[in-house]
Amino acid sequence: MKRIIKISICLLMLSLPIIGFAQNQLSIIPKPVETKIHKSSFLLNDDTQLKASPGLQNEADYLADLLNISTGIELKNGSLAKSNTIELRVDGSLLKKHGEDAYKLTVERNRIVISGASSVGVFNGIQTLMQIMPPSVFSRVNLGINEVSVPCVEVLDYPRFSWRGFMLDSSRSFQSVEYVKKTLDLMAMHKMNVFHWHLTDDHGWRVEIKKYPWLTEKGAWRKQPNYPVKGEMESYGGYYTQKQIREIVKYATERHITIIPEVDLPGHSSALLWAMPELACDSVEQQTHMQYFYDFPIRGVDYIRHNGTNVICAGKESVYPVIEDILDEIIALFPSEYIHVGGDEVNKKWWSACPHCQARAKKEGLKDMDELQAYFINRVEKMVNARNRKLIGWDEIMDGGLSKSASVMAWRNIDGAKRAINLGHKTVVAAHQGYYIQENQTKNPFHPQGWPRINTAQEVYEFNPIPEGISTKQQELILGIQTSVWTPFMHNDDLLDIALYPRNCALSEAAWTQESLKEWSNFEERLNKHLPRLDYQGVAYWREESIAIGKWDTQQLWDRASVLEYDVTKDIDRAGVYFLLGDLKEGKELVIEEASIFENGKLLSRDKHTGYISRERNHDRIYFLDVQRVNKDAQYTVQLKVRGTLGKVSKGNVFLLQADTGSN
Repeated sequence: MKRIIKISICLLMLSLPIIGFAQNQLSIIPKPVETKIHKSSFLLNDDTQLKASPGLQNEADYLADLLNISTGIELKNGSLAKSNTIELRVDGSLLKKHGEDAYKLTVERNRIVISGASSVGVFNGIQTLMQIMPPSVFSRVNLGINEVSVPCVEVLDYPRFSWRGFMLDSSRSFQSVEYVKKTLDLMAMHKMNVFHWHLTDDHGWRVEIKKYPWLTEKGAWRKQPNYPVKGEMESYGGYYTQKQIREIVKYATERHITIIPEVDLPGHSSALLWAMPELACDSVEQQTHMQYFYDFPIRGVDYIRHNGTNVICAGKESVYPVIEDILDEIIALFPSEYIHVGGDEVNKKWWSACPHCQARAKKEGLKDMDELQAYFINRVEKMVNARNRKLIGWDEIMDGGLSKSASVMAWRNIDGAKRAINLGHKTVVAAHQGYYIQENQTKNPFHPQGWPRINTAQEVYEFNPIPEGISTKQQELILGIQTSVWTPFMHNDDLLDIALYPRNCALSEAAWTQESLKEWSNFEERLNKHLPRLDYQGVAYWREESIAIGKWDTQQLWDRASVLEYDVTKDIDRAGVYFLLGDLKEGKELVIEEASIFENGKLLSRDKHTGYISRERNHDRIYFLDVQRVNKDAQYTVQLKVRGTLGKVSKGNVFLLQADTGSN
């Protein structure tokens, strides 16, 4: 069954003086337009010279840092020599033919040349160069490698869509700055270039607004689902300071990724209204229901029943200066062309009962509440446009009428994209049928909880973002495509990684690779060789090949530390790094203090750290065990040193999986 994979410092054991690959096993994701492979190779080492044309120092530093982190090789800056050089340069002819993302990569025995249509193209070429090297060049720890063998190739490449996006919901579950940066690194690796950052919603306000500090003082925190629990804080949440956001924006810019912030208006505003209730309609019922924000998700069922308590009043004039103030600070933080204002799932029943909203509708000559929403959105768009930015929102912003200058992100279905295009709006296809990746990937009961519909990597890959009946000319209005992940169940990094990968790998190829070159079976073959790159970067992802080696139950657990032992002789069939992990099936959590593997009673490898396996937290639950060689006549056993609590039910399964850390 599919399980989490995460690599650790134990991969130092795998380092070799020289690393290479089989030349017929290139596994570039996303797939390039043209690739030619030659027989010889380039040897990259400490003598390699790196020469960058003016304006490409950022790209040169990026490449040098990546290789230095994983291998220890230090590329030398200098003039071009006759041999052993890497050259980064801009080729204007590529820009005219294929756009700014295009690049050519040429690897010969004595030199590597990356020619880009722009600095963006050069950066994309660097991603392909890294992927034709062995997976270990993506390690986050120094493997002490002396030389890297790079195949001689010729690659010409350019993308299908200009918008190759991913939306991260940081409102429902809050992610660290480090995790956001890791996400940006993985997007860059896959040539994805738009990070849509969902910063506000019903579940938390995640961006510091200095004029209204209570937005984060109150709106960034909500009650824990199981409070009171010993050791847990009453409130869950967090927010990004403006200093942190500037740091993240700079990090993304260096990777040629545009961050598009979303402040969700006028619906999905519970966190905002909890902090500033004066922005809500004057309905007593709505004011009462705003308490559900702080109680969510303890009273999640009640909250869902009263969905819509989260709507800003569209009638009060005092609302609009506050929105303008918030946009001032958001726009100052994010240099993106587009500002996302949400606009989805607005429950207009509050407006129908609100005297301010009814007075506004009468004054403006609006026939219904859809037109009142259009009034609200169009007014916000004028604020955005006045600051030299463009508005984009979910497809409901078309209801009641929308200015032609606004762009649409179609999520409800592909027909929403068709409607937007027919109305002349630039459109991003983010349809939930193909591109929502918080949904389960399998019916497997061991898959972490997600939304109930099944959406596999293959479905993401094969979903057609072009609506039927759209002309070739109209297709020019499609900016691109993106996946979205909503995070009510992804409260830690591992669970979020499982949702993202490998489905974001599939999206990257759907967004980049020309439709005529796409084929699922070919992608799947390359993906299997691509996954070790994720291993080396410490990415948890979903895969199928783990083996159940045993279980635990309450009778095996005591107040003091206990040892669980499993015979894995039949499962240790080759040398390498093995991953050990557990899944709780029933009852209270299991705490693992260390895992060990023995050959005929002799210790081979031990991973000592505290991991938690429970419903509420699954932290650090993966253990790494190294078997450098296998004796077919030996007996192999795994031991777990665990803690449990006597008298409380705790049952679960233990799994073993070997990491595939071979060549690419």
